[in-house]
Amino acid sequence: MRSTLTRTSSVNTNMRLILPLILSVTISSATRALAFHRPCFISCVPSTSQHTSSWSSAALGRRRTPNHLPRLFLSSNGSEPQPTLTNIGKTDMAQIIADAENGTGDANYIVLDVRNADEIMMGTGVMSEIVKVFPLPEIASMGAFNMNAEAFEAQFNFPKPNVEDTLVFTCKAGLRSQQAAQLAAVAGYTTIINYEGGADDWFGGDLFYT
Repeated sequence: MRSTLTRTSSVNTNMRLILPLILSVTISSATRALAFHRPCFISCVPSTSQHTSSWSSAALGRRRTPNHLPRLFLSSNGSEPQPTLTNIGKTDMAQIIADAENGTGDANYIVLDVRNADEIMMGTGVMSEIVKVFPLPEIASMGAFNMNAEAFEAQFNFPKPNVEDTLVFTCKAGLRSQQAAQLAAVAGYTTIINYEGGADDWFGGDLFYT
């Protein structure tokens, strides 16, 4: 009987020593496996500008763009042009809308409001008639940027943007528009602008959302 208890105690002691080693090896293996499957996101750089930048004919050929705003890049190992995301404030957004309304400037701006349609209708409305309603849930669930042109226009009631267009995203406060911008970058759009203040900034915030 005493011999049996001794063997049992020895087994328990060995298990206490072995189990942490097994767990350590398992966690280490899982960590190495995850290292080979990291997702690719647009990296976020905090904005340091006060959103009062001037506009100029820039290094992008004939395309006009804010000339010293923070830029975010999608990591890539290929030779294709990397998408850029430019964060802007109200002054620059007003200039973009004016250019889009009047057909001025060199960039072909497509301004997209990614709030829900009922949120827009029951709240502020859109910033301008040229702004397209393009709800984020539908972008994500339907894979909107990967739809063919005919299906896209039938669903959203405006032509699908070309990859050469400059996409300008806005929402309520800049969060959903940032997410939509990432989806556009993954789909191959290369020149993307995010209005950080969104409708709260443009229309006055609490006035419409209380």
